Amino acid sequence: MRSSRLTLSICAVLASWSLCSCSGTSSEVEDRLAPQATSYEQYDAMFADWASRYIECARKYGADARLLNGGSIAQPYAPGRPVKDGLDAACVDEVGESPLPPPLTDSFLAGLYELYVVEAECLREHGYPISDPPSRKDWVENYGRDSWFPLDEVPISTGDELRAEGFCPQPDPREAEELGATLGGD
Repeated sequence: MRSSRLTLSICAVLASWSLCSCSGTSSEVEDRLAPQATSYEQYDAMFADWASRYIECARKYGADARLLNGGSIAQPYAPGRPVKDGLDAACVDEVGESPLPPPLTDSFLAGLYELYVVEAECLREHGYPISDPPSRKDWVENYGRDSWFPLDEVPISTGDELRAEGFCPQPDPREAEELGATLGGD
């Protein structure tokens, strides 16, 4: 399972899209949504600010909260505290929802695709049988849960997934954004 912040970021974007289909006026929906970054550089800054405020709040209520590598928060609430979406409910009310990453664009997805192609080559070099990718155009146009992700082809039952991710780390969203900008969005 891809457990990187990239995956979490993409899930957050998809979740925000599903919220937009809820009933209510557009201003009511906007009021429920967390702030959304326009670039990964901005997202990193917004997330760092939000995480430090959230952790400070959670500690105020007795949690041993701390930020882990990859952007997740360990022990985000104290035992017995009300929880909302895996976080201390009072702290979410106090500091707000975690910011959302920038929206997925064709340019970003094109960069992400190219980084997955590099990851696939790396995995093959380490002996993993990874299928050939679809065309970039097809992958970008049909991006979703069932898209080609090289690490998903590493057998989980053998326990190799974590080892493979150590050899061939998951793409960094900022790198995908920068690379995508150079590809011209074809």
